[in-house]
Amino acid sequence: MLSKGSVLVVDDEVNLCRILGAKLAKNGFSVVAVHDGQQAIDKVREANFDVVLLDLILPKMDGLSALEEIRSLDGDLPIIVMTACESSEALERARSQGVCAYVNKPFDLDSLVDLVKTTSAGSARRQNKRSADSTVLFTKNQPVTLEILNGRICGVFPSRIEHKDEHTLSLLAPTSDGCVIDVSPRTPVRVGLAANDAYYSFNSYVLAVRSTQVPLIVLDKPGVIYRTQRRQSPRLSAEVGVRYGRIPDENARPDALASGRSCDVSAGGIKMVALDQLAPGDLVYLETEAAGSFGPITAVGEVLRSNQSDAGYVVAMRFKRVSGNLGRLLVD
Repeated sequence: MLSKGSVLVVDDEVNLCRILGAKLAKNGFSVVAVHDGQQAIDKVREANFDVVLLDLILPKMDGLSALEEIRSLDGDLPIIVMTACESSEALERARSQGVCAYVNKPFDLDSLVDLVKTTSAGSARRQNKRSADSTVLFTKNQPVTLEILNGRICGVFPSRIEHKDEHTLSLLAPTSDGCVIDVSPRTPVRVGLAANDAYYSFNSYVLAVRSTQVPLIVLDKPGVIYRTQRRQSPRLSAEVGVRYGRIPDENARPDALASGRSCDVSAGGIKMVALDQLAPGDLVYLETEAAGSFGPITAVGEVLRSNQSDAGYVVAMRFKRVSGNLGRLLVD
């Protein structure tokens, strides 16, 4: 039987996942089931799904937080919320993330499967419409950036893809001042590549170095690739002072604030130069000064990328919460 589509089921009730998964599989769907919010995000990063069935009450990361993270990875992914939650505030937050439908627990299994069929058909039309612009990763001569993570070699180097197979990826060896940089096997690296729809990155390590006519480094092909959707909001060039500090969660405040400077800002995030390294995934509290129609603002952001430069670390962050004056250029 040909699959009618792929469905990600996210619910901490294992038996419910088994029953629902079996019913969907019987109706021709490919099903993956996970049981907490963080696993849901990881699966969306790893694979393409036509529909997500998401419970709001989940361990490790609640369903609303997972929903917001999933939406940042794919703004159009059809999501059906399954919930026994009666909080109007929670449902309003979910509604603001553009969910397709709500199904109250306990639900009729056949009706839910019919809803998945309808939603999956719409998702297929969406994919066909986008097929001309779809992203193909790892093509020959595709430009990439290569960051060596051994602590000995600093910087981000331009490179390109020379070859790929089922298990490996071969890149042009990085150079500095015209000389090939000595990179040993087992060296950890981070690779980034920009596509039309998003910025992709992954961590890997060097399997081998080949001194061919064109020197190459061979990497282990990644199991997980992180996708950062391109900004939907206009950017404002804004070089203003920023005070920032790492925090353990969105509601915390740092004990002390370091000083940096912004490069540009949008309604969705900020790029700034920081003096110390901030790693992807870090949560950061920040305050900015005012500049013309923009600022001051206070925000909590999640670090997407951090690259070393002569001035410090250039850090790109996505806002998780922001307040203050973003200026008309950012919201029009």
